[in-house]
Amino acid sequence: MRRPGLWVANGQPNDMAQMLSWKPGAVTCLYPHLAANDLFNYKAAHPEVAINVRFAHPRDWQQDLSGSARRLGQFIAGKWVELQPLDPYVFFASRLNTHYANGDPNPANQRLYTTPEFYQRYATWVRTTAEVIKSAVPDMKLVAPPLAFGLNEDGNPDSQGNPTKGWAGYDYLYETIRDYFDGRLAFQGYWGTPSLGAVPDWLYEPGLSSWYAFRWQRVLELFENRYKLEARIIIDEAGSFGPADPDFTDQLIYYAQQCLSDERVISLSYALWANPAKDPLYRANAWVEHIPDLEHHLARLAAMPDVFIIEPLAESGVIDLSGLVEATDHESMPEAQADIPEQSIRVLFEDGHVKTMPLETYLRAVVPAEMPALWPIEAVKAQAVASRTYAQYAIEHPKFPYADICTTTQCQHYDPAKIHARSDQAIAETRGLVLLYEGRTINAVFSANCGGHTRNNEDVWHGRPESYLRAVSCPATGDQSGHGVGLCQHGARVLAKSGQTYEEILRHYYQSAVLGPTPAGDG
Repeated sequence: MRRPGLWVANGQPNDMAQMLSWKPGAVTCLYPHLAANDLFNYKAAHPEVAINVRFAHPRDWQQDLSGSARRLGQFIAGKWVELQPLDPYVFFASRLNTHYANGDPNPANQRLYTTPEFYQRYATWVRTTAEVIKSAVPDMKLVAPPLAFGLNEDGNPDSQGNPTKGWAGYDYLYETIRDYFDGRLAFQGYWGTPSLGAVPDWLYEPGLSSWYAFRWQRVLELFENRYKLEARIIIDEAGSFGPADPDFTDQLIYYAQQCLSDERVISLSYALWANPAKDPLYRANAWVEHIPDLEHHLARLAAMPDVFIIEPLAESGVIDLSGLVEATDHESMPEAQADIPEQSIRVLFEDGHVKTMPLETYLRAVVPAEMPALWPIEAVKAQAVASRTYAQYAIEHPKFPYADICTTTQCQHYDPAKIHARSDQAIAETRGLVLLYEGRTINAVFSANCGGHTRNNEDVWHGRPESYLRAVSCPATGDQSGHGVGLCQHGARVLAKSGQTYEEILRHYYQSAVLGPTPAGDG
């Protein structure tokens, strides 16, 4: 069941039926509250649901490292008869690299919990606890305890998983994770803070989100490249600290689509249904206390379809054109637009088969894959026109012998799991529009971030200069990402937020080009 889940009440919920009404695909619960949250009955009715059981750790564990580990391990192992019907994933500690999780009230002492010496002690304690549990209950599915991120637990890894700090706390843990946790890790991802609330850029902006909401991807790269271990991850707690935000439901749906489409993610649970325990850490994040229209929120989550796993692209990016099979797909846009004639495009998939589909249908899986659907709508519209133009140019100048375009990064990103109502809206409101120069479709290339100034096409790829691909100034900030020619996606976002329309954005980046209908009779 590839659906988002829920961290249920840390106590007794007021309405268990409402809490579980949207059929969460995973549930995280503190051990003492399993029965109060009706999880034994929920698991029996929905055996495919992943259940995560969290046990509290002794906050004075360092005073008697070996003894506290043995006692905790024996306690958890002794609960197996009770837990077995849940077939649970079991966690026995949380955020022990923070001062407060160690019973230390002084934030100035945080530095004591981020050193190599601390992580070495912690790793010894974790291994001893796991050894005790697994020796008594070999079948218990243990999960490496979650750590608070940003405290050198992962060494601040780059996108390839190399720790930029030179070492990582996981250096002392990875062998235990391999030997006793079957490569399973826990992650707790937030895109906000109790003081700031939700920070949209920490979820949507690619560079920042890779350090916050999606930092788990860097952690998995660390394990694969540094430790040669193909780890998997359970996101047992995620959220924004902004449940009162008008787009809160959209945030959760977007995050679920991004995470659960990755086969390395076992499950995802959002925090938090209710906070009857009055835990100050979660005061700002409880759904019941803060979501203005809880019923509507749950109805939208209930209507969310299962997310399907997107297979990763081949590392080489080389496509085998042998044995191409032509297929036809008659999917269509909503019925209101079904009577509008539309262009078809032949799409080459990575497994070598070709599917012919309506151009507008193709765009539904392209536009939100290229630009987050919840970015300003005028930016998404600009992306829709650029992607449509790029595809139309490919139809007129096919990239392959039996196909116009492919689904790898050689062409445009294509990801049906990211289809979203807002990108559908942008596609519909710009339907049939492409960019033209002297009556012909332009090659509307684009990139993520030009770093403040786009580039001339001939300076990047040589060849003849194109009048519509001239270097222009851009409000995008940060490091350059991509070739920097044509539309700058981050720049489009800034321009849209400043009030510019998609037409104005496109005129800025594709100077000399004009908007017009898709040329008839081509392809």
